[in-house]
Amino acid sequence: MSKIRDFKKEVKHMVKLFLNECYTQLSFSPEFNQENILDIISDVIVLQRDTVSKLSRKNFAKGSRKNIDYQKVASEFYTQIVELTERLNSLDY
Repeated sequence: MSKIRDFKKEVKHMVKLFLNECYTQLSFSPEFNQENILDIISDVIVLQRDTVSKLSRKNFAKGSRKNIDYQKVASEFYTQIVELTERLNSLDY
């Protein structure tokens, strides 16, 4: 279980770094981009919540454990964080 805990910490750390970049972009962006950046921020928060909830023990039914493919969850997270980064970097300034 320690690997799951480490992955949860990594997810939270990556999201924190990404949010810092978003807030930096928000501070220096023109007003017409601010709405797009706020959308990206909400998307990354939803991504974090969904990823951590997939890994949480609370998702396991009492008495029987669901089979979760942790590599698939990690792959989906990394793919989506890259897509959000590309969205952030593609904004015109």
